[in-house]
Amino acid sequence: MKIVFSKYYTVKTPGHVFRAGKFEAALNMLLKDGIVLKKDIVAPAAPSKADLLLAHSPAWVKKNLKFGFTPEDSVKAELTITRGVARAHMMNVGGTIKAARLALKNGVGINCGGGAHHAFKDHGEGFCLLNDIAIAVKKLLKERLIRRAMIIDLDAHQGNGTAAIFRGDKRVFTFSMHGVETYPEKRERSSLDIELKAGTGDAVYLAVLKRGLSRVLDEFRPDLAVYLAGADVYKGDALGGLGLTMLGIKKRDAFVFSECRGRGVPVALTLGGGYALKPENSAKIHAETIKSALSRHAGDL
Repeated sequence: MKIVFSKYYTVKTPGHVFRAGKFEAALNMLLKDGIVLKKDIVAPAAPSKADLLLAHSPAWVKKNLKFGFTPEDSVKAELTITRGVARAHMMNVGGTIKAARLALKNGVGINCGGGAHHAFKDHGEGFCLLNDIAIAVKKLLKERLIRRAMIIDLDAHQGNGTAAIFRGDKRVFTFSMHGVETYPEKRERSSLDIELKAGTGDAVYLAVLKRGLSRVLDEFRPDLAVYLAGADVYKGDALGGLGLTMLGIKKRDAFVFSECRGRGVPVALTLGGGYALKPENSAKIHAETIKSALSRHAGDL
């Protein structure tokens, strides 16, 4: 099973709560344990201008391609936008496109990164510059490889950028389950938003997820699911505000993959947020999510 990763995902963000090195750290854990072999790692191609324009405005695409960002853009994104940061976001777009194609071919596609769900059509927010999920879904829709897609966003924060980009598009169902008291302050409307109280733990979280996700999968019947498996639902996360244990997160992932597999729905995995007080815990959670994807889908579809 192939895993999509680019060396350009890893970029220094000194003093920032978002540590981009967590994706490479997760991959290294899998390599060390022999779960993934070096030959399994595939690098994504950079997206084209036409790809970016599927979900973003010409002005924002130009800023990203020409590195024409203003100080205000960094303020909105809450992230100092260096050339390395911009390149990392660009390559993550290519990674999610590649993972989505692999999902259609093999039943599962894994981007060891991605999940920039706070990026809007014309600006970045919440450490996100380009909405890789929206671009990948719109590309497959345009190519008529799929007719309907579901975005299963289980990051601790609402996928506001994704919700805004797909507002009114009946081909795409945006499912976001997140903390009620977390970022962003201004919410967009997803196809279905499920808000959780601060500190929500394993039992309540999993019960709510099981009630909500199974129903919408049956009703919407997507040709592809893009799963944003945020690690920031962990109780030891600095920004998540929820209270899941590592075992609870494993059960979450296993449930999502099982529900999709049981309905013959391919899954493209992105990893999203993770700001654990002990940074190695975010990487560990991401690694376990990838293990779950590999075990739940290899050869099934």
